[in-house]
Amino acid sequence: MYPSHAQYRTMLTAKLNRWLRRQARRLPEPWHEATLVLLRLDLDPARPLLRTLYAPGPRGRPPYDPVCVLRAFLLMLLLHYKSLPQWADALRTHPRLAQIAGFAPFQTPAVGTFYAFIDRLEDGPYTPPCAHRVRPSRLRKGRHRRHLKQEQADRHAAQARDAAQADTVTERLAQELLAAADQPRPQELLTRLEDLLVTCGVLPSVQRGLVRNLHALVLCGDGAALPTGASPHGRPTCDCRAHGIFRCDHARWYRDATATWGYDAYRDTYFFGHRYFQHCVVTPEHTLPVHVALAPAHCTDFTMGPTSLDRFLKTCAAHALPVTVRAVVYDSGLDAYGIYHFLQAKAITPVIALNPRRGEHPAPTGTAIQVNAQGVPLCPAGLPMRRHSFGPGGRRIYYNCPVKRPTRRGGQVQWRAHVEECPRQVLCQPHTQMGPIVSVRTTDDPRLYPPLPRDSATFKALMATRSGCERSNSFKKVASRLGERPCRSATQFLVRLALVSLLEHACAWLAEDRKRDGEATIRPPGPGVAA
Repeated sequence: MYPSHAQYRTMLTAKLNRWLRRQARRLPEPWHEATLVLLRLDLDPARPLLRTLYAPGPRGRPPYDPVCVLRAFLLMLLLHYKSLPQWADALRTHPRLAQIAGFAPFQTPAVGTFYAFIDRLEDGPYTPPCAHRVRPSRLRKGRHRRHLKQEQADRHAAQARDAAQADTVTERLAQELLAAADQPRPQELLTRLEDLLVTCGVLPSVQRGLVRNLHALVLCGDGAALPTGASPHGRPTCDCRAHGIFRCDHARWYRDATATWGYDAYRDTYFFGHRYFQHCVVTPEHTLPVHVALAPAHCTDFTMGPTSLDRFLKTCAAHALPVTVRAVVYDSGLDAYGIYHFLQAKAITPVIALNPRRGEHPAPTGTAIQVNAQGVPLCPAGLPMRRHSFGPGGRRIYYNCPVKRPTRRGGQVQWRAHVEECPRQVLCQPHTQMGPIVSVRTTDDPRLYPPLPRDSATFKALMATRSGCERSNSFKKVASRLGERPCRSATQFLVRLALVSLLEHACAWLAEDRKRDGEATIRPPGPGVAA
């Protein structure tokens, strides 16, 4: 019978009090911080999921407690170990580390157990071995014969076919996601990690009050590059080098089966690996990831953003979590018409920065005759008109004459015409108070006329919260060292990304408990701490 979290907490709390009283061989501060985080992280909700990964009646030696193996993984990431062999050796040689993870001293799993645990997560519920079925983990391992140039040509051909059916890639993706909105999530590794993050991270954060107002949730999204630890050059499959040909066009062997070449706009360089995208709930105190997804490096935020949001909504529905997303906050990297149309269909307000690199000139909508590059209507004299108000339902934006503006005199609002500011030095409609008046339709061009104006205070306040995603990216790539190419497969990266996201919730709980108890809130342990 495996111990519950309450039993683990009671046992470890007693040991922690004894360790802290020692004058010799004091408990290292990073270990102490990691222990406080794990004491608050209840992994019992993950036990039913993990139990299905093992045989119901195993022959031979009983397996290690899967919850303890998962906790050991989390402890490894808290202490910023990159190598699983080094971590398995540290658990074996440091009894206190083993007890923090929930194991008995000197009775810790070997490194193969940790690799097998990742394989079990990838393979899904246990099934007896069959000669006609190859497990996904086996397909991932070893060398893979690939022709990167041919793969790129095939992708470009597929994009050309999609362009014949939709105006843009994002439009095509939006159509596919909306058509499959009622279909359940496939039984794959990402689904199991989504369930793990929701049950052990998101739901406890909701219960603690860190994720508030589920019926009007605001999500922030951002992506980042993850270079793989596998070689981008591969190894030859031919003997051309023996014949003096050093630049042949044959396929090559690669260790990473899905890594591709992509562009990192932040560092202005190309890289070989993967790209992840996450959605977070950002509060003034914390950034709490609610969904993280991974794709090859050639995929962009344009496609990963809507896909991740769709998966998060389906995950909430699968767990009967009453979530209604009110708005999503993205940077200019997701400024695409297909994303706006997808959000419109989901009744989600887009808060997306305008991408200045897009050169198309907006077309007038509604009663506007001509507009400038920002989509603002121009008056007959060529001046940008003054935004006045929204129409019923927010489907229209009304603009009035730019030289006619309201002022307050004698406690009353009056309209005054500044004729000297008009290039024509004469009013077009002197008999009207605000005219001429034109309107533009927000539904015709949601990119240039979003429901929430970009010059409004609410838009600017929501856009400011997107920096929380940047901090979460820094915690994953720098503090947790995922940016140092510790993995050679997408599976390894995705598992670590999900577990680091879970730890961000637990670190937020520790900070809130310290604030409540009157102690200073400190950040998670920094990188470079030796065990």
